[in-house]
Formats: sequence, structure tokens, C-alpha cells
Amino acid sequence: MTFTALHRAVGAPPGPISGDMLNQAIAEGVEESAELDWKRQLPERSDLKKSDIDKDIAAMANSGGGIIVYGVLETDKRASSRHDAGTLDERYQQSLRQIAFSSITPPVLDLRVHAVSTVVPRAYAIEVPASNDGPHLIFNNQYFGAPFRNDADTMWMGQRQLESSYRTRFDEHRFATAAIEKLYEDAAYGRTMESAWLIAVARPRVLPHHRENHVGEVHALLDDAERLTLCPCGEPVRVGESPCVSGWVG
Repeated sequence: MTFTALHRAVGAPPGPISGDMLNQAIAEGVEESAELDWKRQLPERSDLKKSDIDKDIAAMANSGGGIIVYGVLETDKRASSRHDAGTLDERYQQSLRQIAFSSITPPVLDLRVHAVSTVVPRAYAIEVPASNDGPHLIFNNQYFGAPFRNDADTMWMGQRQLESSYRTRFDEHRFATAAIEKLYEDAAYGRTMESAWLIAVARPRVLPHHRENHVGEVHALLDDAERLTLCPCGEPVRVGESPCVSGWVG
């Protein structure tokens, strides 16, 4: 379920991005922010490499993620009217993801492209995920630079910001390794060496900012896992219990 800065700005519940949401944003004059960027129209596919789209995507990724909306005119940073964004087909999406992969270092992955309105005036949105791999750099003239969002503006990181961003990346990687090791130790605790066990652990590197987590979803996931964890006899293996066949685990 999608939940973006645009949803928050217009007070919409999680769900698809719609033309009605854009119309409401225009009526209310929603202002650009660090995680919301209004754009008049898409660059031509043949001009993608010459455009600022890599800069826009990298800046969002370096600033905690956000959404770039094409098909909205802005006045003084506020949404003011609709405009036809152009065509965004499958080939355009492939080119867009290629730009995010090859023109940004390290690459920005998992872009989500939303077709907000496919009739004139057409509108599209690119959802850029939060990233723990920052700073994301692009080639700026003769040098590499790291763009970031400073409220509604895109700026370049200075030396101290780059140092802080790299430190955050390395600290997160160390923390992730330690967290995985702790999860494994907890899962393996009490398992005897007399039997063979398959133990797998995982943790999300980035919590999705575009949606809300519900306790009910977690319970449903655990219930599904319990139904899939069966002894050879067909009976479920519940947490804390051993299967009826020694050494077997589902």
C-alpha cells in the first residue's frame, strides 16, 4: 500500500496516487518540501542523460527518500495548475532505471513509477526510496558531487556533510552485521548439535517510509508461517515445540 509525502500533504489514506489528489494539492497550494518535488513535464527519453533527472533522484535518495511528481506547475514552490507531463511508457521506465543505476554512484535501486493519469493532462510520479548507501554521487562537470534536498531546494553537499553521510553509511553497515549475528545467535540458542538445523534470519535495511505497519498484518504473517511449518506427519510445529521426527524442521 503506497503512502507518500503527497498523501500526507493532502490528508489522504494509504493507497494509489490519483489525479484527484493532484487537484486537491493544487487547490490547497501544497508547497514543495524535502520529500516532495513538483515538475512541469518529463524530459524526452532521448534527452534523459542530458537532463537533471539523475540529480533529482540522487538528491531525494540522499535526503531520506521522497516523491517527484511530473505534470504539475508550481508558483513560488506551490502547486498551481496541471500540465501535460508527456509520455512515460515501458521503454521510458527502462531508460529511467538505467539512469538511476549507471549515472548515480552507488546506484539508486527500487524506484517506483506511478501512472497518476494516463489521459491529457497526463501525470506521473517517481517514488524514490530512502537509502542507507548514501551519499549517492553524480558526475557534475569535472567532479563527482552529492546533491541533497534542503527543504524545497536542491543543493550540493559540502565536506562536512559528505563526511557525516559516509560515517552514517559505515556505522549502519556495522550495526546491520551485528544485528544479523545477534538474530542468528538468538535463533540458534538451544539447538543441539546432534541434529541438522536450517536457520535463516533477516532484517530490513530500510524501513519503508511510504506505508504504515499494522500489528494485524504481523499476526497474519505469523499465522501463515505457522500453517506452512509442518511435521512430516502433517501436524503444525508451534513455537517452542519440537517436531515429532528428531532433527527435522520445516
